Amino acid sequence: MKIWNIAWKDTTIRFRDRNALILMVAAPLVLSAIIGSAFGSFLNGSDPAPISAIPVLLVNQDDGEMGQQFATILTSDALGDLLVVTEMADETAARQQVQRGEARAAIVIPDGFSEAVSGDSETAESPALVQFYADPSATVTPNIVRGVVTQIVNGFNSAAISSEVTVAQLTAEAATLGPALANLGTVLQAEMQSRFNEGQPLVIALNDVPVGETEETADISPFAFFAPSMGILFLMFSMMDGTRSILEEEQEGTLSRLVSTPTSHLEIILGKIGGVFLTGGLQFVVFVVASALIFQLNWGNSLLGLAMLTLAVVLSLTSLGALIAAFARNPSQAGILGTVVTLVFAALGGTFVPAQNFPPFLQELSKITVTRWALDGFTDLTIYGLGAADVVLETAVLTGLSILFVALALWQFQRRLAK
Repeated sequence: MKIWNIAWKDTTIRFRDRNALILMVAAPLVLSAIIGSAFGSFLNGSDPAPISAIPVLLVNQDDGEMGQQFATILTSDALGDLLVVTEMADETAARQQVQRGEARAAIVIPDGFSEAVSGDSETAESPALVQFYADPSATVTPNIVRGVVTQIVNGFNSAAISSEVTVAQLTAEAATLGPALANLGTVLQAEMQSRFNEGQPLVIALNDVPVGETEETADISPFAFFAPSMGILFLMFSMMDGTRSILEEEQEGTLSRLVSTPTSHLEIILGKIGGVFLTGGLQFVVFVVASALIFQLNWGNSLLGLAMLTLAVVLSLTSLGALIAAFARNPSQAGILGTVVTLVFAALGGTFVPAQNFPPFLQELSKITVTRWALDGFTDLTIYGLGAADVVLETAVLTGLSILFVALALWQFQRRLAK
């Protein structure tokens, strides 16, 4: 009963503070709206590609059909949304434009490219090198163009090698299969040439193999990621500030007067930490309801899963704040440490950028943060629409961390109060 009275008293005091309410509820909603609006088109798929209209220069020095076929593929409608290809005649001028940053890459199809692909050993230069010049100041877009060019070149290589191997194998069996195979190479070459003349382009295709249900695909709201991430970020700030208030009461003498009452040290500390936990729980519940009403954010189809994860998240952040406050020397040190831990955990845990986009070693390192486990759980609920069974792991990890943090914090706080 005493624990509840202390916790409820601290909670009512915090909710009377207008500035605290702004920090706890209004700030994460506003920030979620700003960031969600800025990145909304990327997350919900209304933009077909975040990178498009890459300026590319093409210099075709080949007079044969294969060179023209290469140019046809590069300028096809299939790549029209990604590349803006400008054909030029002067290789030097194209290179200069790339160096000045007027184009991201230049592709040069060499003279004799058709002969090299068709296997005409008398006129072909082997190998026929397709030149690729990239803008040194750009990092992403040249790699995209290089990947496209590599796929086209591989297509030509595959066709040429397949034809050569077929001719070699069948010619080796000429004595058995008959003298008519002597002209097989000429026939295959004529057939390939006729197909190119008919305007049938090579195709770069993506073999899209579905591994799940694809009958219905829901639009992803930008707030499905940013609302939970901002909510957790500001919840961390609130929990750090709430547990730091224990040290402020200790410094002001309020805590010592409470200790002088017939209340055990454990009851006092549990009441104080319980007040922070109750504040955080109410804060996040209000945030969830407000985001659902204002942004129509669907927090998932499982009320049980949402409740389990919310309790685990609030408990883990409360216990983390209590741990920092317990080992800090004074409120100022607790405030600095709490801010540093909050920002590091936010960045490393994927608050600003999904952790799945991190390098592999950072993805593993991020698992030491409560933020990563919390965001993974809310992502499963809000974006993937999973149920309570799918967030059991995240809930268990957060609960386990909470028990460890609270045990250490209680041990240290009782030592301090006993002095």
